[in-house]
Amino acid sequence: MYKSGDIVEVTITNITPYGAFCQIDEFNNGLIHISEFSDFFVKNVEDYISIGDHTEVEILEYDEIKKQAKLSFKSIRPELRKNTGKSIQQAREDFDKIKEQIDM
Repeated sequence: MYKSGDIVEVTITNITPYGAFCQIDEFNNGLIHISEFSDFFVKNVEDYISIGDHTEVEILEYDEIKKQAKLSFKSIRPELRKNTGKSIQQAREDFDKIKEQIDM
């Protein structure tokens, strides 16, 4: 029914120190692990959501037999991500400059 990459609206049903449990629909539920709320330090999941909230998340994995999904809050919210790709590109350019100097 669901597959990796699907964006779904869920209802937060419970919050624990390690994440939030969600109801996807009548038969399917999921977990947003604390590491899937932000690339930045997350002290408390309740800084992002509350029980009863309706929010969009991305399905990372779905188990058809258990009717459970691993979910991500941060994957569809760029402001919660650290990696923009620019730092990797910059490092590569710097290595190319050093290589040119060594080859001289």
